[in-house]
Amino acid sequence: MPHKYNPEFAAARRRQKAKNIEVRVPRWWSKEVKAGTAIASCPNCHALYYDKHWHSWSNASTVLPKGHKVREEVCAACRMLSRSKKGNSSEFGYEGEAVLSGLADTALKLEVIRTVKNIAERAVLRDPEAQVIKIEDKGRSVRITTTKNHLAETIGKEVAAAHKGGELNIRFSNENLPVRVYWTAKK
Repeated sequence: MPHKYNPEFAAARRRQKAKNIEVRVPRWWSKEVKAGTAIASCPNCHALYYDKHWHSWSNASTVLPKGHKVREEVCAACRMLSRSKKGNSSEFGYEGEAVLSGLADTALKLEVIRTVKNIAERAVLRDPEAQVIKIEDKGRSVRITTTKNHLAETIGKEVAAAHKGGELNIRFSNENLPVRVYWTAKK
């Protein structure tokens, strides 16, 4: 009787083979390295710049062939973070702002802050340029500044979805100003 293809067995075999490999190399990586494209690495967040934008991949330096040059360059998000930490930022040291208010209960405030941190972690994995600059506790409200306006919008929408009944207001600007997201918890 011929052997039937079992997808579960094949998946288990692939997992077993993958355990023996120290670093998994994405398919695009060998193409980028062979093409000789210039690769830059941020020393702060370890993001890689190639193909005209920044990518997250922390194991990249371990699989570079000998002789391939990687220049160090601080990414725009890390520059924005360092400016805000030094306090000498320009008019706006951020692109997005989310103000979450109506947080009278301490447990609710801690849950909202954990939600914001989880959203920020996922965003950095997807795009290393999308980072939370600062989370400020202002009593009954929390103010979050971000390096990308879409991250502030995502924070507002996901907090509103997690805590039904609140009021979400997103204000976009016609000029080059930060997006402002306001969410008020239900009473």
